[in-house]
Amino acid sequence: MRTRSNNQSVTVRGRIETVFYAGPRFSAGRLTTADGDEVQFAGRLFARENEPVVLNGRWVTHPKYGRQFEVEGMEYDLDLDADGLANYLANHPEMKGIGPAKARLIAERFGHDFDRIITDEPGQIAEAARLPLDAVQKLRTEWLKTRETNKAITWLAAFDLTHHQVTSLVKKFGNDVLGLLKADPYIIVREVRGFGFKRVDKIARKMGTAKDDPARIRAGVLHCVNESLDQGDCWIEFEELVDQANVLLVMDVLDSRDRIEQALDRLIDENLLVCVSHGGRFLVAKPEIRAMEEYLAKVFRNGGAPNPHFPDRDRLPDMVAETAPQLNAGQRQAAVTALRHSISLISGGAGSGKTFTVSAITGVYEEQGLRVVLAAPTGKAAKRLEQVVGHPAGTIHRLLGFNGKDYARGPDDPIDADVIIVDEVSMVDVPLAWHLFQSIDLERSAVVLVGDHNQLPPVGPGNLLRDLVQSRMVPTVLLDQVVRQAGILKENSIAVLNGEVRKTSDAEPSGRRAWYVVDQFTDQWDAQRFVLDLFENVLVERLGFDLLTDVQLLTPTHKGPLGTRELNCELQRLVQRRLWNVEAPPTPPSRRPKFLAHDKVIQTRNNYEIGVMNGAMGVVLHVGRDGSLSLDFDGIPVEIEAGSPNLQDIQLAYALTIHKAQGSEFPCAVVVVHKAHSFMHHRNLLYTGVTRARQTTVLVGDRWGISNCARKRKQDDRRTFLSILLDAGRLEESRVPATTGQ
Repeated sequence: MRTRSNNQSVTVRGRIETVFYAGPRFSAGRLTTADGDEVQFAGRLFARENEPVVLNGRWVTHPKYGRQFEVEGMEYDLDLDADGLANYLANHPEMKGIGPAKARLIAERFGHDFDRIITDEPGQIAEAARLPLDAVQKLRTEWLKTRETNKAITWLAAFDLTHHQVTSLVKKFGNDVLGLLKADPYIIVREVRGFGFKRVDKIARKMGTAKDDPARIRAGVLHCVNESLDQGDCWIEFEELVDQANVLLVMDVLDSRDRIEQALDRLIDENLLVCVSHGGRFLVAKPEIRAMEEYLAKVFRNGGAPNPHFPDRDRLPDMVAETAPQLNAGQRQAAVTALRHSISLISGGAGSGKTFTVSAITGVYEEQGLRVVLAAPTGKAAKRLEQVVGHPAGTIHRLLGFNGKDYARGPDDPIDADVIIVDEVSMVDVPLAWHLFQSIDLERSAVVLVGDHNQLPPVGPGNLLRDLVQSRMVPTVLLDQVVRQAGILKENSIAVLNGEVRKTSDAEPSGRRAWYVVDQFTDQWDAQRFVLDLFENVLVERLGFDLLTDVQLLTPTHKGPLGTRELNCELQRLVQRRLWNVEAPPTPPSRRPKFLAHDKVIQTRNNYEIGVMNGAMGVVLHVGRDGSLSLDFDGIPVEIEAGSPNLQDIQLAYALTIHKAQGSEFPCAVVVVHKAHSFMHHRNLLYTGVTRARQTTVLVGDRWGISNCARKRKQDDRRTFLSILLDAGRLEESRVPATTGQ
């Protein structure tokens, strides 16, 4: 914690002498002023040694580091005296061939006129310092870039971009960045992570961007298409897109729809969007999504091809029976189908024995000396698959050699395997499926897709598993029989798919029950109090679970008393006090809670920089005074520095959304189902939640909310090209008639 000694905003000018730490969002170091004074600084800048800077901020007293300057903004100092200019020229990392002597000569010869000379007459400097003209041109380029960065920093201050983000924009767009940004501030949406259309639009409007500015209309249309992708759809109807953009942009002009259509036409002309005709409708999409689904459709149309590894198809039933005699009829059929075809699909509900069937398929391949590769979308799912099958498994991203930007595997370097078995396919979106099949040589490798089509669709665009099940284009076996040994938990979970929520089950010999239903809380706050009491007094004392490693609280939403944000704050306080005798500080409204040692956390984005994937859960080991974190993700140690953008990808995980928990399994799942969330409710959501439990499910909510969630069948309305193409539909390039939308 820093104690402010002066709340007055001041400016400090000087040269950065030493950098203790430098990251994109936070740096700390020491600066020397022209008078020789030394200033300790820390804050919002990206610091490099020897740079002349102007720092804006406040003086504070840090409990560990003492008096220092807390930086809130930075510019490069180009108003230099002879000494400062000589130091800048001699020490700038990009300026080769200018040593101290020549730097001093240039500074004394041109002095305060240096900016004009280097800009307009660089030849004078080359001649005076006896430097090659190309070296001086490089000096000119760097000087102008620095000058433009200063201008951009000043203009972009309203957008709250960090210095590193501004310099990245300058680096990408060159010295004309300010002109480009003033003409189209919505470039920020495309180029800076975390800046969406609505955030940038609010600031751009305050800065004078007109409601009917063409750049704003264009960005608004693209935002609506991206929103559709975020909701899982692969396309949006032309008319609906125009309607959504019209509502978003609120242009207050009579011809607003015409202007939106004109912008949409230009985006199609530039191939930033594509418009295709199907069944009398015009479908608008990102061209890459359309191309991916067309590629996948072509792959799946050939899915019935024979498996090259088992030419004697008649022997397959006997091979399966010899390897896994305990399979039931449905499981045997699934295994034989998988061995018979180049691509096959096995789907079934909880307790239907999908993983047991995968074990049998793996066994047959291995007995023939063939190479088996197992993969799943998340680390948790891969680890569970590995434990049950007894064969190494990894994430799809690792299988494809994804490094955060590029995929190592592809058509020129396919996966080395005789069969690739992919579990939890319900979580696989269109881009990931495309990358996967791009990396498979189907003349050499068979593919077995395994999943549960009753679960929620993927977070990303598409609905691969459901589309395949409905089209039956790929040889498919649905396992619809709950195996005898599945138990009460699996049976009750499957009952949800028939709209039934069974009552609390009988006690087991341990005194614990597999299925609890607590449905008397019509008030959300009463339900929250009950959940907190569960964690405080029941889950450990009476049910014998470990609060951190065994129990996961699941809810449909982030907002409200029963959303993840509120519940995470409350559970952090409860768990920290109960287990570690630590009082968690209160969290201000609209702010993230501060992390504390022992906190349960989740990674929310694939991050190959730190080696942790989206959905991985971990524990905070240590929190530095400056906000740095030491974490453990299933044995992977991770260090994140203060101010790093990687911190934004770490969230508390005492409570998760049901969607975020997909692919994971926990000994005990506490699932919140309340009428306050009825707009999100449907039986696949409830089914996905209760099937996250391995031993015990606790359903908490109100009677109407729980029963309505089970009764409500949500029509599978994700709009995908794959469903059209697998249904023998045709997509035709189209231009929308001029009468559309008028």
